[in-house]
Amino acid sequence: MDLTKLLSLLENRRLFFARADMFDDPYEGTWSKAGVKKLRAQVAAGTIPLTSATVDGLLASSESMRQKTFISCWFASEHESAAMWELYASSKGVAIMSDHDSLASAIQAAPITGSTTMISYVDYDKTPISFKNTFFPFTHKRLSFEHENELRAIISSDGGINRQHIQADATSVVIDINPEYLIKKIFVSPRADQWFSELVEQIVNRYSLPIPVVKSNLYDRPIY
Repeated sequence: MDLTKLLSLLENRRLFFARADMFDDPYEGTWSKAGVKKLRAQVAAGTIPLTSATVDGLLASSESMRQKTFISCWFASEHESAAMWELYASSKGVAIMSDHDSLASAIQAAPITGSTTMISYVDYDKTPISFKNTFFPFTHKRLSFEHENELRAIISSDGGINRQHIQADATSVVIDINPEYLIKKIFVSPRADQWFSELVEQIVNRYSLPIPVVKSNLYDRPIY
């Protein structure tokens, strides 16, 4: 994230969830072509008790689901990713490190309900995504995004207690968090200047947070 998003996280003590239709990927929250083809073939053969109109309605509802689903994206790995730094953080960017238990605990403590899942990366032209649950399109992405190795936290405003807390036209959702518990370490971009690294450390100290700030050594020359 950039520095402004880190400041927002520390100042407001809230974790941001973007609405699914706000992402750049037009396939976000959609079923795969292979799955739709398979479903239509089953309907035509009469092997499942659905009509073509029902299938059309189900597909049309995906846009509505995109507008009711809110996502916080995390890169899950034991190691840094050069690709992720280049794509999502400039020379004045940072990466916050957490762990799954801390993230899940923050969601469980919130008045709205959510869940976490690892993303499965599939070929949308060849691999069907099951129609058994409208949640499944948000647990899959195309192979072109496999470098993200994404774990995502998902909140839906579709029914239940969440409907009481999330406005119908909301474009984002936030949940309260304790930065000192959620954030285990802050990494500064490997391309950042020294003054920027020191600035991030000063900001963390100003909030009296016991969070280590570490300059990424991704592009440091090896020392033998």
